[in-house]
This record gives sequence, structure tokens and C-alpha cells, in this order.
Amino acid sequence: MDQKKVEGLNGIEGSHVKTGTYLMLKGAPCAVVKATFAKPGKHGHVKCNIVAKALLSDKKYQHMCPGHENIYQPVVKKYDLILSYPEESDGDNGEITGLVCMSEESDDEVRLNYDGNHPLYREVVEKFKEIEEKEEDKEVVISIIQATVGEKLDNLSWEHTIVKVATRAA
Repeated sequence: MDQKKVEGLNGIEGSHVKTGTYLMLKGAPCAVVKATFAKPGKHGHVKCNIVAKALLSDKKYQHMCPGHENIYQPVVKKYDLILSYPEESDGDNGEITGLVCMSEESDDEVRLNYDGNHPLYREVVEKFKEIEEKEEDKEVVISIIQATVGEKLDNLSWEHTIVKVATRAA
């Protein structure tokens, strides 16, 4: 999915972080799993220990900082898309190169690059083929999460991943 260039990100002080907050840690958008705070010590600053899970992968990150440190928050969007058809390459091998979908909010056609190594991408294609073979009146719904990534504010980009695959009556 293509989005406009990211203008800027909001920040949050380390001492204000709560579980479930979205943060940018090492250039990756993450959701906070655990946030603990140590009392102000001899130098008068609260110490924060933040554990977060990346939204677009299964990596875990740990970030320790003083409570007054500003941590950037990514722009995160969630979409439900309806699969129109898997796009195949022009050759005879029938290799899938993309997923052509329709947005639920608008009638825009959206193309997602196919990642055959990701199990949810394979599940999308399997469910689509199963519905086609049985000639059922169902559609495949793909829930994706899209977020800003990048270590430098002047060089941010958008990335997405599938988080859930379901079928429903058409």
C-alpha cells in the first residue's frame, strides 16, 4: 500500500509510557509489553525500563532511558482488505507475485507484494483457492497493520504486514 511521505512523528516522555503504547525503538514500530520505572536516585531522574514487541516482526526490544527522554511514536494504521485475486507472474510456473485487494473504506484497488516465506500470506492464497474450488459464496478478509519505519526522521517509510486472515459470507 502506498501512502504519502511521513511528515513527522509525535514524541512521548519515557516516564509517560504505558503498556500498549506504540513506540519507535531502533527504527522499528513496537507495542509496549512492559514498562517499569525506578525511583529518582541521587541524580534526581526516574529510570525507565521498556520492553516492547515489534509490530511488523516477532522481535522484542528493550529500551532503558531516563524518564525525561523523548521517544518517538510511529504512525500506525490498521486496515481490513478483501482479496480480489492472487496475482500470478507471466510465466507458465504460476508463481504468485502479489495480492490484489479492495479496501473496505473505499473502492480503491490495493496491491500487496506477496511474501511466500510468511505463513499468513500462504494462508490467504490457500483460503482463496479453497473457496474457488468449492464455489462457495465467501470472501477472504485480510487484516493488515501499516506503520512508519526508519531510524532517522528525515528518512521514514511505510511498511505493512498481515496480522489476521478470515473468511466471511460475501
